[in-house]
Amino acid sequence: MPESLTNLADSFSRWSEHVDWPWVVAIAVVMLAWGLYRLAAHQIGVHVADPEKRHRYRKRAGYTIAFVVAAGLAVAFFEALRELGTVLGFIGAGLAIALREYLASFLAWFYILGQRSISLGSRIEIGEVRGDVIDIGVFKLTLVEVRGEGLGEQSSGRLVTVPNFKLLTDPVYHFTAGTPYVWDEIGFTITFESDWERAREILEEIAGELYEPRASEIEAGFRKLESAYAFRYGVTTPIAYTTVGDSGIVLQLRYLSHVRQRRGNRDRISRELLTRFAAEPAIELAYPTSRVYRTEVEKERTEGEEGGGLPG
Repeated sequence: MPESLTNLADSFSRWSEHVDWPWVVAIAVVMLAWGLYRLAAHQIGVHVADPEKRHRYRKRAGYTIAFVVAAGLAVAFFEALRELGTVLGFIGAGLAIALREYLASFLAWFYILGQRSISLGSRIEIGEVRGDVIDIGVFKLTLVEVRGEGLGEQSSGRLVTVPNFKLLTDPVYHFTAGTPYVWDEIGFTITFESDWERAREILEEIAGELYEPRASEIEAGFRKLESAYAFRYGVTTPIAYTTVGDSGIVLQLRYLSHVRQRRGNRDRISRELLTRFAAEPAIELAYPTSRVYRTEVEKERTEGEEGGGLPG
């Protein structure tokens, strides 16, 4: 062997004696795993058209690769970790206290995956945050914000992140667990002189036309809830309630609506009601009215009438 090659081999041998090869291999494995994930994510993006499935497959690929790499590194460094067991124990206890919210969120992640009451597309409300779930992370949920009832219950376009542990400590409202249909109410006021019985009949007819095509789906969803919980769903058909109000007779319609169609259903019911009421001469919508009484003017008018005419 030439002397130059011999010297190069000796130099490499001396250098390799000072290199911690397990760590070099570990770094190489992590880089290889990252490249493998990027390749898998690209292939999923190319071959899966549905955005929800695409997101779900990418998450599964990432979790699987991360688990395999973590397990492999744990086995490779088992001896080193065992020698540092006491030190790692103290460090772990300190980290558990300092990062308790992250640890709670990590454990809540397993709760979310196991319970399956929250998934991609679920509409939930936690505290003052309401939205549709678009990502379930190890430490946090990501939601597309949905504004409240007064603002149409439609997406605002803003993304909101919620720590996973909030699901264990705060009240959580589920809008789509079991069934996506929720009770909604919309009210109309007609004059006291109107035919309120006919008006109520029209309102229930409109609600019935909205309910009938979805009746089987609605009842199937409530039966699912009944089988999973101590819950009895009762009547699901729409009903109009009658109340005497300040400005007229109030007809309050209570009906089941898909949680994502409430604004559209209210619009449809209102337009149909206006059209049908317009064809009914005995029905007239009411509105708040007020009367102003001016003492001096009324006194002059009264005196004028008693004197045989109005003051000029």
